Amino acid sequence: MNKILIISLISLLSSSSFSLADEHKPAISAEMFLNAVAAVEEKDFVEAVRLFSALAEDGEPASQYNLSLLHYKGLGTPENYKSALYWAWNASLDGYEKAPALVDNIREDVTDKLITEVAGSVIEDLTEKAMSGDDQASIKLGKTYYSLFIEPDIKNAYIWFVIAQALSVEGSDELLSKVKKEIETPDLLLFQTDASSTFSEITK
Repeated sequence: MNKILIISLISLLSSSSFSLADEHKPAISAEMFLNAVAAVEEKDFVEAVRLFSALAEDGEPASQYNLSLLHYKGLGTPENYKSALYWAWNASLDGYEKAPALVDNIREDVTDKLITEVAGSVIEDLTEKAMSGDDQASIKLGKTYYSLFIEPDIKNAYIWFVIAQALSVEGSDELLSKVKKEIETPDLLLFQTDASSTFSEITK
């Protein structure tokens, strides 16, 4: 078995990233996380995938990262780079420190087409959340449009960062300022109209 994978998973036990994950997600189970790590130690990777999948779906970033690793290495589930990239990117969006490096590694092993497909899946998921009132989804959409696609989608990145700023999402100001530097004034004015329309849909 890959010793690096075991070390990566076990080291999470001493990481501050998992303290019942997020105070807004009380359903996340610390016991389930510990059971998942124990399954890895026992080389019961099928069980580890089952447990980490449940936690990942609930938005727990360390579990998203671990699930990505398992898909990437083909342990407990057939090797699947598409799923690996999907979960690594979600972990990155949720601020898991090791995730960006894993995203970069996976991107080197896949095609531009697959990256575009994963970005589309992430955007579909996040758009549904954003339109349902999840403020954090707006900044995650901006990051996905700006950083996951092969070529940044400046228009949509700007629109979602504008919305995130309007919703007072932490970190949106800096990201918006960065994107605005890449937009000509005539385009900026058009994008603002689109952003206002989307914002009205969210807040109506």
